[in-house]
Amino acid sequence: MIRPTALWKASNCIVLVVTFLLCLSRANGGPWPCSDEQMVHSTSSFHSKVVLVGNPLSYINPDPILIQHPCIEYYLEDKPPAIYLGEKVFLSLDGFGSSLLPLTIPNVLVPSPAVVSSAVFVVNSRLLFVINGKVYIYFYTIGQGWMMPKGIDRPVTEITNIDCCYAADDPRCNRTSETVIAYNTGNPAYYSSVFFSKDGGYTFTMVTVIGDGNVIGIYNFVSLSQLALLLNKTRDDKKNAYFSYGGAAYMESRKGAPFCLEPCENETVVSLIPPGLRGFIVLWTKDSFMFSFNNGLTTDRITVHPTANYTNKTLPMHGKGLCNVAVGKTEIAALTKNLKLFYGTLDIVSTQMVFIAEKESGTDTRCDALVFEKTGMLTILQPVPSTGTSFYSFQKCIINIQSRLMKLRPPLKPCPVEILSGDFHNKMYYIDMKEKLYFNVTFVPKPGTGAFPYVTVSNPHVLAFQARLMQDGYTYDGNTKYNLQITMLQQQFTDMAHAKFQDDFYEGRLSTITVDIYNKGIFCIDMHPLTALIAIDCPPTKHIRLYKNITACTKGLFYQYVLHTNFTYKIPRKEYDPKFLNRIDLSQGDLNVSYNYELLGCPILLYYDSPWLPVFELWEDNEFVEFVSADFVLFEINGKHTYDYVLTETGANCISRPQNWVTAIKNDVEGDPHHAWNRYNYESCKEHGGNDSLPSDSRKYQVLNINEKNGIQFQQYNGMYIFKATVVDTLYSYCELTTTFSVYVYGAIPPSEINPGKTLTSFLVLIFGTILAVYYFPKLLKENAKMKSLWT
Repeated sequence: MIRPTALWKASNCIVLVVTFLLCLSRANGGPWPCSDEQMVHSTSSFHSKVVLVGNPLSYINPDPILIQHPCIEYYLEDKPPAIYLGEKVFLSLDGFGSSLLPLTIPNVLVPSPAVVSSAVFVVNSRLLFVINGKVYIYFYTIGQGWMMPKGIDRPVTEITNIDCCYAADDPRCNRTSETVIAYNTGNPAYYSSVFFSKDGGYTFTMVTVIGDGNVIGIYNFVSLSQLALLLNKTRDDKKNAYFSYGGAAYMESRKGAPFCLEPCENETVVSLIPPGLRGFIVLWTKDSFMFSFNNGLTTDRITVHPTANYTNKTLPMHGKGLCNVAVGKTEIAALTKNLKLFYGTLDIVSTQMVFIAEKESGTDTRCDALVFEKTGMLTILQPVPSTGTSFYSFQKCIINIQSRLMKLRPPLKPCPVEILSGDFHNKMYYIDMKEKLYFNVTFVPKPGTGAFPYVTVSNPHVLAFQARLMQDGYTYDGNTKYNLQITMLQQQFTDMAHAKFQDDFYEGRLSTITVDIYNKGIFCIDMHPLTALIAIDCPPTKHIRLYKNITACTKGLFYQYVLHTNFTYKIPRKEYDPKFLNRIDLSQGDLNVSYNYELLGCPILLYYDSPWLPVFELWEDNEFVEFVSADFVLFEINGKHTYDYVLTETGANCISRPQNWVTAIKNDVEGDPHHAWNRYNYESCKEHGGNDSLPSDSRKYQVLNINEKNGIQFQQYNGMYIFKATVVDTLYSYCELTTTFSVYVYGAIPPSEINPGKTLTSFLVLIFGTILAVYYFPKLLKENAKMKSLWT
C-alpha cells in the first residue's frame, strides 16, 4: 500500500473541510445538481507569509483537465495523487482535500511563461511534464525536485504512458508502467520527433515512425503488443484518421479501419485511455466524440440515448461541443460548452451515453474539471483563490450517478443481472509456454431478461480461450445460478487460428481477459465486468535447480565452514582457456579461483571415470514442478576444458550440423558465453539443414537432455569445476532458465611425469643385462679358478 506524503506540513496547520451545502435535488441546490458540495480549504497562520518561488505553470488549452493517478487500487486508505491543469497547475496528494499553492518550476530551468502542453504520472513517485516543448521530471514524493531527462534533443508537445495497475510488485507490470513516449503532433509522420523510454522517463531514444499522414497521437497498446500511430490524412478533400501499428523500434504499415475525426481550426485532438489495459480509447474534439474497444482497430461514434430532458441522439456540436471528458475503468462522463453533462458505461457492444444534468444558468459559464474518484461518483472541481494569500481552495461538487439515473424519464432499462463474480478479477496471471489457466465465473441473471455473459480478450493473437456455461443450482431466491468455466491457452498452440494470426512466440506478450454481460445497459453501474491481466511470458519466480544426491560435504571431503571462509583453489595454466575456445597451448599463468559458497553451496561429488548427465528440477513459487526434459547446454565459467562429451554428432542421430560452443562464442559480438547460446538462437540438429550442413562422426555433440544418452566425460584430473547451465529449448519456456553449480571430481590417479618409452627401454635393457650376468658370471668364476691353479 502506498502512502503519499503531504505537499506541506506544519504543526500549527489545521485542515478544515467545510461542507456548506448538501444538494439532494435541484430545488435546494446550487449551479450543479450536487449530491454533496464542499468548499475545501486549510487554515494556517503562515499562509499569508508564503511567497511563490519560481515560475508558475499554466495549461496550454483554455479548458482545464484533471488527471488522477489511474492505479487507485494502490492507495487503499489514501487518495491517489492528482494534478489539475488550468490557468494554474495544482498537484494534490489528498484528493484536493486542502488548500494548495500553484505548482512552479525553478527559473533556471524554464523562463516565464512556463506553459504545460502534456503531463503524465509515471509509476508512483514522479510526474513528467512537457513545458515549452521540453520534457521535465517532477519528483513529488521525495525532495519535490525537478530534473531533465536525457536523449530528447528536439521539441515535443505530448507525453504518454500506460499504467499497469494489476500487480504493484510484478516486474512485467512495472516495465509496462515505465514505458514512456514523447512526441510532437501536427507534422507528417516521417518528419515527427518520437522518443521512447524504457526506464520511466529518465533516458529516451529516438524512434523511426512510418506512416502516410500527419501525426495526431502515439500510443503504447501493451495489451495488443503494439505501438500505434494515429494519423490524419486528407483524401478527396475529406480528412480520415486511422491507426498504424508496429513495434517499439519501428512502425509497420498495419492499419486499423479509417474513421472521420473533425477537429476545428487550431484545435487539438484529445485522447483518453481508461485504466485496465482492456484496449479502450476515447478520442474527442468539439465536433467529434469517438470510442474504440479494440485498441483502435475499429472506431465508432458515441451517441446519446434520448430522454424527456434531452431528445437528441447526438451530443451538442461546434460552439456548444465538448469541453471536458473524464473516464474511469468502466464509465465515462462528458461536459459540453453549453454546460450539459452526459454519462455512459464503457462496453464493447454499446457506445451510448445519457444526459444526466445541466448547470443552472448564471454568470459562471466556464468549463469545469471532471474526475471519477469512485465508481458511480463524479466530482466536478473548481479552484478558488484565497483572499490575501497565494493559496487556492477548491470547490467540489460530487454527483451520485446512480441517483441521477433513477430520475430519468422514461426510465432506463434495469440491470438484467444479479450476480457476476470471479476470484480472478483485477489480478495478474502468467501463462508459460504451452501452459493453461482455468477461471470460474458465477453468474445469476434476473428472471426473464435473457442476459448471458460473454468473454473477450484484448490480444487474440497471443491469447485464446474456451468457455463453457453450465447450470449450477439455484440461489436462495430461487433464481437459476450458472457457472462459466474458462480455459485460457496460448494461441500459438491451440490450432484454432491460422499461422498469420499468431504473434511471434519467442517474446512474451500481454493480454487482458474480460467477462461482461451482453448489452447490460447504462444502469448497471455497480455490476463491474471481471477483468484480469494475462502475461504470456516467464513467471518471475520460475527457475531451475541442480538435483544433488551426493555432495563432497556429505562424504567428508570438504567442510562447509572451510568452503564458506575464503576458500580458493588453483587451475593449472594448461587446463583453462580464458576465451572459452578450448585452446591448450597458451602462454599464461595458473588461475587462482575464489569459491563463492553463497552461490554454489557444496559441490556435488563425481567419479572421474563415469559419464555424467546433470539433472535439473523446475521450481515455481518454491514448489517443485517437474524434472527438466528440455535441451540444455553448459560451460565451465573459468574456461576449464578438461572434459568432453560422450556422443558424436552422428551418434546423437543429428540430421544437420549442430551448434557448439566454439561457433556460438565466435558468432557472439562480445564473445561472452553467458549469452552466446540461448533459446533465441538455438537450432536443433534434429531438423534438416540442407546438404551443406551435415553432421560429423568426429565432432562431439554438445547439447544435453535428460531423455538422451549424451553426457560429460571427465579427463584424468581431480579438481573443482564450476558450470553454468542454460536451457536452450525454444519451446520449453519463456524464461531464461539458467543455474550455476559446482562439481568436485575425484578418483583419478595423477598422470606420471616419466616418459613411458624411455622407461620401457631401460626396463628391457636391465632385464637383458641381468640374464647375461646370470649366464656368464659362473663361467667367469670357473675360468678365474683355472687361471689361479696354473699360476700356482
